[in-house]
Formats: sequence, C-alpha cells, structure tokens
Amino acid sequence: MAFVAIAFQAASAQSSTATSDPLPSVAGKWAGTFDGASSGKFELVINEDSNKKLTGQVIMLADDGNRYPIDLKTISWENGQLKASYSADGNDVSFSGKYANPALKGTWTSADGQGSGTWQATR
Repeated sequence: MAFVAIAFQAASAQSSTATSDPLPSVAGKWAGTFDGASSGKFELVINEDSNKKLTGQVIMLADDGNRYPIDLKTISWENGQLKASYSADGNDVSFSGKYANPALKGTWTSADGQGSGTWQATR
C-alpha cells in the first residue's frame, strides 16, 4: 500500500515536545505532495496543546476532489525532525522529514514494503 490510501483506521496520537528547533512549532496546516510508488496531494494538520503534546491528521486529496482524513497514530517533533505514522487499509505507513525553509521535506515508507518515496509540504 502506498502513501495514498482511501480507507482509514483512526488511532490516538502520541507525541514528543520540541527543544531548540529551527522551527519553533510545527503546529498548523501544511499542504503537500508526495511521489514514489504512488503520487498525489495531501494536507497535514498538526495540533499542539498547552502541554506541547502533538496530534494530527493526514488528509489525502483525491483527483475527484474528495478528502480522506486519516488520524496519525504517532507524531513527534524533535531537533528539527518530524516523525509520524498512521494506519490505512490495514497497512502502517511512516514518514519523516526535516524543516528546510519554507518546507518540510522527507521520505515515507509502508510497513509491508510495497511503497516508499518522498514528500514535501508548506504552510
């Protein structure tokens, strides 16, 4: 299963806090694209509570205009590095990236080994 998925499985998110990152907060709405075993567009919405706990969603944007939200299972932002994962169609997908002004850029992989690629997103 590639980065893009239609069915999703919601899960609670785990988090970490940031230290002296070049980007003080990763929270917000990011618009992005991904390439590799599949390609497309997505939105990444990251929320941060008063205790610096992160939660979020990846929202896959289909060519027909439909939006498919997927809750993140894990997410962390430490030392300028974003790491997150989610489950879709029974497959775990993980992605990581770094902030390179003005974008987050990184790689993604599916746990079943069927897909991998790159992604980038800007606010």
